[in-house]
Amino acid sequence: MSLNTLRNTGLPGGRDMSASHSHRGERDTRIDAVRAVILTVVIIMNMMTLSGLAYLSPDARAELLAPVDQWAWDFLAIFLDGKALAAFSFMFGLSFSMILSRAGPENGASSAQIIRRFLVLGAIGLFNAVFLFWADILMTYAALGLLLPLAARLPQRIIIGAGTALILAGPVALALSGIDPPAPVPEGRDDSLQAFASSNYADTITQNLNMVTGAADTVKGTLVLRFFMLSGLFLLGLAVGRSTLTARFEGLRAPMFKLGALSVVIGLAAGATLRLTESPEGVWFLLYLETPVMALGYLMLLTAALHGKREGKLHSLLAPLGRMSLTGYLGASILGQLLFYGWGFQLIGQAGTISVMAIALAVTAALVGFAHLWFRHFVYGPWEWLWRSLTHLSPQPIVGRGAAS
Repeated sequence: MSLNTLRNTGLPGGRDMSASHSHRGERDTRIDAVRAVILTVVIIMNMMTLSGLAYLSPDARAELLAPVDQWAWDFLAIFLDGKALAAFSFMFGLSFSMILSRAGPENGASSAQIIRRFLVLGAIGLFNAVFLFWADILMTYAALGLLLPLAARLPQRIIIGAGTALILAGPVALALSGIDPPAPVPEGRDDSLQAFASSNYADTITQNLNMVTGAADTVKGTLVLRFFMLSGLFLLGLAVGRSTLTARFEGLRAPMFKLGALSVVIGLAAGATLRLTESPEGVWFLLYLETPVMALGYLMLLTAALHGKREGKLHSLLAPLGRMSLTGYLGASILGQLLFYGWGFQLIGQAGTISVMAIALAVTAALVGFAHLWFRHFVYGPWEWLWRSLTHLSPQPIVGRGAAS
């Protein structure tokens, strides 16, 4: 099956999947800007772990942090924790639909090449988990992403229905399985604090492996919810990308603002109720839908905000980082290790929540600056080029200016 076949498996009524893109091959820089904002939040949350704060028990964290830092930690837990990952998953499905829509028959790409694309992504994720940041998401994306080429052949209504059903199935599966409710993955891991504070980089690799292989035993509930949620969001992102919605975002700003705000409020209410429920049982597990509901709300609000007529400078500033989101994700892990780990500047366990947030924003700003400089001379981000070259089994042209297709 070729990519051209997938492209022509479109919306009901025989419309081409690429109908939402008026000029095939052109990038939507506003969507790149949305992706950059979400990546920024992912970086902030990852820095909370790299800094050592996430490894502390709640009591130890409360004892260590100043009141303002504790308030900031609680704010992140309520408003952002898990939501950025969910939103990024939706964007992954959306991006895949655009890859299909830009793939012309001249490319001769096959389903084998699509599978190879995800296998390479999984290998990059494995490298990240072992050598950089154990809490890698790329391997999960690579595994679940294999659903997307199959889903792209289905009618639009089936994709939307399946995506919604998968998201709803997460809490149901959790309730029926008898598994303990989700818990923070690294919390209370003093061994990680000690290992990552070591000046010996080999200790970092060893502890990364320990976390990758051992953390899953204590967070089965989190993994169950994540499997269904990410799969469903992948499909919903694919459905939006293959529809005509992306071409009509500017005209849909008002309803997106309203629906996005409503989704965030509903998610916050569900989250507040969940936190007041000591031991969720039965129907109360549906409160765990707070994460995907809030993530979709944030996406609508961001998309509406960045599709205004006066936001050109803002999305032009952010879009280059969105174009190299893989490089940004991995680059933040490298810089986070350099700043916090024992082989670097040894700041692990030394900074409060506000300071870590400031560092994360500074890292993001540095990545934005790097992206602007890089795209003055090159077509793809460095890690994107490697991903593309390994997928095609040959080095791809990289020198040149202009939007990467």
